[in-house]
Amino acid sequence: MPGAGLLPIPTPTPLTTLGVSLGTLGAIPAAALDPNITALGEIPQPPIMGNVDPSKIDEIRRTVYVGNLNSQTTTADQLLEFFKQVGEVKFVRMAGDETQPTRFAFVEFADQNSVPRALAFNGVMFGDRPLKINHSNNAIVKPPEMTPQAAAKELEEVMKRVREAQSFISAAIEPGWLHSTSICNDFLGCF
Repeated sequence: MPGAGLLPIPTPTPLTTLGVSLGTLGAIPAAALDPNITALGEIPQPPIMGNVDPSKIDEIRRTVYVGNLNSQTTTADQLLEFFKQVGEVKFVRMAGDETQPTRFAFVEFADQNSVPRALAFNGVMFGDRPLKINHSNNAIVKPPEMTPQAAAKELEEVMKRVREAQSFISAAIEPGWLHSTSICNDFLGCF
């Protein structure tokens, strides 16, 4: 059967500024992704290491480790845009010391079928460095979700700071306004 053993890859708009697009790779032989793949649709997974929360296994299976990233030029947004070529990205987390020349990241996809396509980018140049992409051994640690009450309180505090900033901007633009109005601020007090 023609094309047997190949994973079809769509040809999205190239991200030439990042150095590669799936369109330049074409169809990738399944064996190039993993020699254990024998039929289309099988996604081999490394064994889960250690004591893993069973509720996190699916997340781990949808996540790849991306290493050898330039600390000075690579952003989470760039990785998000780059990996959108292989599938829907749910989350990107940059990791590692920003003061070192290289960092790493984790990219979580919406489904496991995106992982083999992402693994195909191992060794591809991303900016000035070749990517190192592997299966992740852990799920991305995400910020805790806020309760509606906590979100409302945070929004209220932010809006209070915005109103204070607007008052100071108005005072800078209209100097007489400052002397005719009482302004209270956590830092300066009331005047």
